[in-house]
Amino acid sequence: MATRPWRGTLIFVGTAAAMAAAGISRFAGVVPQPAAPASASGVQSAGSTTPTPSSGSTSDGSSATGTGSGATSDTVTIVGSVVQNRYGAVQVAVTFSGSQITSVQTLQTPSRERESAQISERAVPALAQEVVAAQSAHIDTVSGATYTSQGYRESVQSTIDQRG
Repeated sequence: MATRPWRGTLIFVGTAAAMAAAGISRFAGVVPQPAAPASASGVQSAGSTTPTPSSGSTSDGSSATGTGSGATSDTVTIVGSVVQNRYGAVQVAVTFSGSQITSVQTLQTPSRERESAQISERAVPALAQEVVAAQSAHIDTVSGATYTSQGYRESVQSTIDQRG
């Protein structure tokens, strides 16, 4: 009976470790297989061999890719603008399915200094989840990652602005 108080802690630690591993694999360049609807729409993701029917470039250097058919149920990935801060650049790509934000991929984060890279590694998964949950760039700042959070919001907002 003396081990019972630790049971909840062990379950929590195991769950947290599994979530961290999933977050790291998702945001460290390991791209999970897309769901059937996303791959059927023609959106190209890293490692995918599906051709992208259309792509365009915007005046701020960002770009958009998607099916280009004009229907509201299209899946489109829009690359946001690069936002510079005192620790480095932040840039995201947001995938929309119709008017819904379905995922956020981080393309650049501050990494010039070791501490900046560690902060970004910790903050980016939380920021991406918040964007999808909020369906907007109006998200909370991650404690200790103020500049990264601000740049993340601005880059996400640039994709929303491009989407119209």
